[in-house]
This record gives sequence, C-alpha cells and structure tokens, in this order.
Amino acid sequence: MAKTRFFCIAVEGGTTDGRVIERDWIEQMAAGYNPATYTASINCEHIRGYSPEPPFNSYGTVTALKAQDVELVLDGKTEKRLGLYAQFDANDQLLAVNRAKQKLFTSCEISPNFGATGKAGLVGVAITDNPASLGTEMLEFSATKGDASPLAARKLDKANLFTAATEATIVLDGDGTDPTGLFASLKGMFDAFAASFGKQGQQPANENTSPAGGTGSTQPPANDNDLAAFARSIGETVTSAMQTYAAVNDPKVAALATDIAEIKGLLGKTEDRTFSRQPATGGGGNAAHETDC
Repeated sequence: MAKTRFFCIAVEGGTTDGRVIERDWIEQMAAGYNPATYTASINCEHIRGYSPEPPFNSYGTVTALKAQDVELVLDGKTEKRLGLYAQFDANDQLLAVNRAKQKLFTSCEISPNFGATGKAGLVGVAITDNPASLGTEMLEFSATKGDASPLAARKLDKANLFTAATEATIVLDGDGTDPTGLFASLKGMFDAFAASFGKQGQQPANENTSPAGGTGSTQPPANDNDLAAFARSIGETVTSAMQTYAAVNDPKVAALATDIAEIKGLLGKTEDRTFSRQPATGGGGNAAHETDC
C-alpha cells in the first residue's frame, strides 16, 4: 500500500440525484473522519464486490480528509467553493490502473446522517472513467425516476448520495522529494553564492564615485569578478554535497562490508568435503577384475 498526496474528491454543489452537497457537509466530513471509527474504502464504479479478485474488489482505503477552498470556472466565471480533499492508501491495483490512464475520476458516497450523529460522513469513494454517467446524465435519470436511478442499488443506504465525478490526480506522497537533503543543500549553497556574488557589484549610496574611476572612487570596475571567491564557493558546495551523501550512505556501505566479512569468515571455517575414492577391485593387491558368470 502507498499513501498519496491530498487531492480533491468532492466540491460543494450538485450530486447525481438532484441534491446539493452543503458546505457544512464538507466541513463535517473533514473534521469528523477517523479511520479507527469507520474506514471508507475505494471501489470501482460504486460496485462493492464480494470477491477479492478484480475488477470489483478493494482498491485501497481513505486515510485522511481535509477541507480546502478550490476555484472553479463555471459559465465563464470563476467561483470559489469548498472542496473535500482526501489522502488514499492505494494498493498496487489502483496505482496500475491510474498509470494506464484509466478510472481518472472519483465520486464519493456521503451519508448525510452518519451513524445517527446528525452530521455528514464519508462512507466510500469510487473510481470511474466516465464522469458524465455519474454527473449530468445520471442527474437527469435520478431527478425524474427517483429510486429507479441505475445508481440507487449501489448505495449503502437509500438516504446516501453520490457526488458528481471529479477528476483526480493521484500522486504518491514523497514523489519529487529529496530524502537525503542533497538537492536542497546544493540549492542553498548556490543561492547563497549568487546572493554574495551580486553584492560585489553594489555600492553604498554614501560613497564618493568618479565616472572615470579615478581618485576618490572606491567602486571596482564592472568586470572585476572575484574568480577566487567563485572557485572557493564551488569547492564548498561540492564538499558539502559529498559530505551529505557520505553521511547517509557510508553507514550502509560499512554494514554491508561487515556482513560480507562475516560470511567469508564462516565459509573459511567450513569443512572441505571434496575427496576422491579409490575404485573397488573386488580383490586384494593387484588382482584383476573378475566376473562370476
């Protein structure tokens, strides 16, 4: 299982059965979600299968929720709405499906009265690759036929609702990070160098200057770059980077060398069982081989 970064799975507004996701529901789901109390699982197209075999098995679980404002462009205008963001604990099946650019949208199942608390709760998330069937098209079916909606049988409770499918970008938590701090160290060193190098061409406002650079001028010529300082800074950067890399990897290399030495020591003490056996002649001395027919 691999944890993802937080991404939006629902936005206040329309659902697949004509109801509206209230802003309070988003806030309540984010504040009250606790996997120890109830773990929302991830399924395919809101179908909960009984078999552990794909495609209608579990694709992972929801580990955390949070509420965050999002901007949507509707009818040419930008609106700010509250979105529900989730962190998935995705299994290999979900990651493989997402890499194949399939089931790129998510739709939530929301219980408006979760656990008889009077507050909304998230009870499931579905992945889908056909947002229209869970959005505008199903809205029309549900609004005219009520419980006859093709999605009605997929709800855990008839009072629950499905959100319109939202495009999801599933990125594993930690992707693009610098676990050893090496790149951050390099960037910091170069930023510091650039800052100090830029100051060499600056002159305090209260200094006397001369256009010709003659008597009374304390500003060096514009092309007077300090190559020695540049070389020292590069050397310090490389040295710092090497030290950072060594600090992380040297203990691992040392441990590996110790293990190899122990294995070699054990092999050196192993009894040599290679030997040759003289052929049996069936008689003593130099007697020839005889066959009793």
